[in-house]
Amino acid sequence: MRATPPSDAGALPGGGRAGPSAPLALEREIRRFGTSVRSFFTGGRPPTLTSPLFNVPARLVVGSYCYFEHLPWILREVTAAVPAGELASAMKHVATRPNYVSLSSLMLGYLNGREQLRLRAGLADDEVLGRERRADDELVVGFWREVGARYVDAPSFLPDENGYRLPILAPGEVDELLALLGDGGPGAGVPVRRAMAVTELYTFILNGEARVGVFHHGPYPLPGGDVLVVKELVGLRDRSLPWAPRELPPVGSLCRAMRLRGVEVRIDLFGSLVTAPSDYAAHVVGEAYVTNDGGSLRPVTPQEIAETERRAADAQVAMYEEAIGWSPYDQIAYGADLYASLALGFARAAGLDLGRQVVDAFHETAVRVVPDLLSGADPLLVLGRLAAPDGEVYSQAVPPARGGDPGARRR
Repeated sequence: MRATPPSDAGALPGGGRAGPSAPLALEREIRRFGTSVRSFFTGGRPPTLTSPLFNVPARLVVGSYCYFEHLPWILREVTAAVPAGELASAMKHVATRPNYVSLSSLMLGYLNGREQLRLRAGLADDEVLGRERRADDELVVGFWREVGARYVDAPSFLPDENGYRLPILAPGEVDELLALLGDGGPGAGVPVRRAMAVTELYTFILNGEARVGVFHHGPYPLPGGDVLVVKELVGLRDRSLPWAPRELPPVGSLCRAMRLRGVEVRIDLFGSLVTAPSDYAAHVVGEAYVTNDGGSLRPVTPQEIAETERRAADAQVAMYEEAIGWSPYDQIAYGADLYASLALGFARAAGLDLGRQVVDAFHETAVRVVPDLLSGADPLLVLGRLAAPDGEVYSQAVPPARGGDPGARRR
């Protein structure tokens, strides 16, 4: 099925329009995001891109190509069904997907794909990529900006612009979590913490050694100087990836809400937590383990905890055994499935069933680009930009605004 281009292809999510009446300032927003990306990749706890099983750097480029080619038409379908602001409001709860990690991943993938193509073409920073369309840029960047601004309860929705804070909960939900907290301290909740550790590793391999299944948010200030931080393990029952195990955990999310005392907390662009002191276990003075299955917050039961740990441990072994047999092609091409799963989270939140369309489109891109990535004919140039200590991560040279821009290529 092919999507039909909308009549107002220049419209911004939520009903606004690009142009003098609602300027998006593409260059500024691209630069802001690039600054946050630089902070993430060069400070805190940047991601490790080496793996004995997966070609993580090339996977990143495959997924980025998929986003540059297909994300605009996906977001057009999403925002035609539900305005971006409504999606953002629906995201403001514990253990809800898509979440902030999903949102940052869309922007990162789209701009990485764009920059990889620019670098391959040998463009100077002030030259415009010939295949780039301003309407695509406005849609993707506008969606990111509107969802982020309505989702994060802070002056800025970029953590590095906001003291590395990422508060996202709807009013009243902090109080709801506080009412569930038990005592912390040495020995409290040790079996559950062990289950959390096992389940976190499960999310890592389930997502092909990507940390998109782990999300921290907060800190939420509390009386007396304490703070509340929430760690979420989400997508535990996700079957959108083809290597998902047959026996899934009994809950779709496992979350730890922690009341911390005497701890400095920083949360970054991809929901990673950095604390001082780094070992904050002794500073936990209250904690609760909850899930959001069925759309309502509740404590997880001891039986659910034990069964989640057992199934997560068994599934890790099975998934690693499968990955050991992957070909060099598969070790790269799976990026299409991983990136599709993140984009489809927004489609599902909008009530759309785009699964087959999106997966097929991403696979078509992978079939075309993976051979050159394998052979080295397409060098991973964008990774140099991400790792560089200075300079712009992304060029701000965008196509000029013109009347009658027909919008993105559609499938």
